[in-house]
Amino acid sequence: MTEKRTDTAPGTAPQASARTASRPPAADSCPVRRVGSVTLGLCLIALGICFLCYYFVPGFNWTLVVKVGAPAALVALGAEVIWCASHQSRWKYDFLAVLGCLVLMGGAFCLALLPIIWESVNPANRMQMTNLSEQYEGQLYQALEGRVDLDQIDAYLETRYGAKAPATLQEAGGAGVRFWVGVYLYGPYTSAEDFAADCALVMDAVRAQGILPDEVEFSWNRPDQLASMELILNTPAKMKWTAGQMAQRTRVWTEGSSPAYGGDLDEENAAPADSTPALESEGPSDTL
Repeated sequence: MTEKRTDTAPGTAPQASARTASRPPAADSCPVRRVGSVTLGLCLIALGICFLCYYFVPGFNWTLVVKVGAPAALVALGAEVIWCASHQSRWKYDFLAVLGCLVLMGGAFCLALLPIIWESVNPANRMQMTNLSEQYEGQLYQALEGRVDLDQIDAYLETRYGAKAPATLQEAGGAGVRFWVGVYLYGPYTSAEDFAADCALVMDAVRAQGILPDEVEFSWNRPDQLASMELILNTPAKMKWTAGQMAQRTRVWTEGSSPAYGGDLDEENAAPADSTPALESEGPSDTL
């Protein structure tokens, strides 16, 4: 009998078979995780639950859910990316899933802005605010008649985002309305004290209306535009100032000088612009 020859040296282990040598590492055999699939699934579940609550839960605040949903989806997508990056596994971005999440978030954001935009451009809402502004201007004109020489009064009321137009002026003092008043005085004025005295009378009438604006701006411009005065009261404390305090905060400007607070107009610049010195009469020339 012939002995079977082997190439294996004594004391050495048999060589691995070709099948074992060609086997890929254990990490390569792991399934590929698609980043974004979990977040898309959660968004779809949340969207379905919101639809059910909208139809079957009375008083369900869907606008709040829409506003919170988009940021929550971003947080969930970021958490999924961080989790996959921190684990030793094969993963790649699922383009369609991420795109679906972005579309859902964009749609939720647009739905959240839709009622806000509608409240801002609603013709009935804007007309109501215009009527209230004109009503306030008429009442203030009537209260100041014969007391202060006025050039113009502009009252402007604007609803904040999501707020409804108030039914009356008394309701306009709430947190959902912005309210400005511009008072243009007729004058004329030669000092900040005279200007502030009329501002104080106007503020007495403003406080008597029962609603305090967010800002009251007083201004006077000389017809030749070479002098002006301005006072802005934009806090409740400033609106309680006396005439003397208002005079100290009145901005006085004249042509050829820098703006200053308080004081009198420059007498040289206070002269009308069209006033020209009279021409001196020339005596008869001596002729031969």
